[in-house]
Amino acid sequence: MRVLAILALCCTPALADDASAPAPRFTAGTRTADVTICVQPLGTVEDRVSASVARGVEQAYGMSTRVLPGHALPRAAYYAPRKRYRADRLLDHLAAEVVPDSGCAVVLGVTASDISVTKDEHADWGILGLAYLDSQVAVISTYRARRGVARHRMLERTVKVATHELGHAFGLDHDDSVAGCMMNDAAGTVRTIDREPGPPCPHERAALEARLGLTLPARTTLDWALVIR
Repeated sequence: MRVLAILALCCTPALADDASAPAPRFTAGTRTADVTICVQPLGTVEDRVSASVARGVEQAYGMSTRVLPGHALPRAAYYAPRKRYRADRLLDHLAAEVVPDSGCAVVLGVTASDISVTKDEHADWGILGLAYLDSQVAVISTYRARRGVARHRMLERTVKVATHELGHAFGLDHDDSVAGCMMNDAAGTVRTIDREPGPPCPHERAALEARLGLTLPARTTLDWALVIR
C-alpha cells in the first residue's frame, strides 16, 4: 500500500534517521538542474498560478520545471456527496496517465477544485495537498489557500504547499523539530503555512540531499517578487 503524506490536517512520523536512509534516488553525477519537475494543471487553472508554482519550485529545489498542457479532472476522482475530488485518486491518475510519457522526476498536479482524502475517523477530509511518500506524484489545490486572503497571499501559500508536497514525494515525512520549516505539519490551520519560508530549512535540505544524491540551493527564503509576478 502506498504511504500518503497529507498537508493540512494530519500527522506523520518524523524524518527517518541516517541508518534507515534509502540509496540516493538519482545516479552519481546527476546535476540538480537536469532533474525536471512537471506542473500539471488539472481542470481550469490560471496560467499565473501554474507559472508561480513552477518558479517557486525552481528556486526552492534548483531543479528545472515544465508546465504541461492542461488536463481534465478525471471523473473517477469526483466525490459527488461533497462536490470534491478525491486526492488519492488524482495521484493514481497522474501516476498512470501522465508520469509514464512525461520525462518528469515528479508530476505535481495543481487544481482550483477542492480535494479531500480519508483521514482517521473522517471519511472525507478537505486538504491543501497530498503526495505519495517517496514517489513521482503530488497534487495541490488552491481552494483552501485562497479563502479570505488577497491573491498575492493565496499564491504564496500555493507555492509553499507545492514545495512541502514535493518534499513528501522526495521521501520526507512531516517534521516539527524546528518551528517554521517547510515540512512542519500544518496542525489543522493554514496559518502554519504562512510561517514557513518556502524552501527547505538546513536540516531538511541535508536530508533531501542524502535521499536524492543532489546538491540543493542553500536558500532561506524565496524571492517572492520573482516567483509571483
